[in-house]
Amino acid sequence: MSHAQMSLNPPFLHLRSPAESEPEMAPLVPDWPEPPRAEPPAGAVSLRELQHPIAKKALRAAYEGEQFSQAHNIPKAIEKFEKAVQIDPSYRDGHCNLGVQYARAGRFADARAEFQKALDIGPPAAPIYANLALTLIAAGEIREAQDLARKALDLDPGNRPAQRIAQAIFH
Repeated sequence: MSHAQMSLNPPFLHLRSPAESEPEMAPLVPDWPEPPRAEPPAGAVSLRELQHPIAKKALRAAYEGEQFSQAHNIPKAIEKFEKAVQIDPSYRDGHCNLGVQYARAGRFADARAEFQKALDIGPPAAPIYANLALTLIAAGEIREAQDLARKALDLDPGNRPAQRIAQAIFH
């Protein structure tokens, strides 16, 4: 998988709906899915990627992390994504993927830190704000999650995870 294929669509966290039989709306429970395998248009590369290409060793480690993630081996996936961002700290999607793995492992403070690093590296991105909001929901920080979901929707009103967050916690 090429760098362009791995970096254009950071993974989303999805929400499971509470059981319908519950009398009141139960808190949302994050479901940490596999990162999507997006196929961007041929030749789609950002200016930043052209100016600062990601180290091949970091891409290799991230690819291995993705393989472990798909096999549901979260500790090994974390190990590989940690290696990827250690090799190349500017690897934005490496930080996003590591954040998802940390969230899956219940390491919400670490997940939050990785999503923040990803935001610090590049321009604001709705998927990163949505992932961060979902992580904060899982950690019980609903008020801050609301603000981040609003940021995601301001950037991309069509962002499905952010729409689901808004539906659940704004109403």
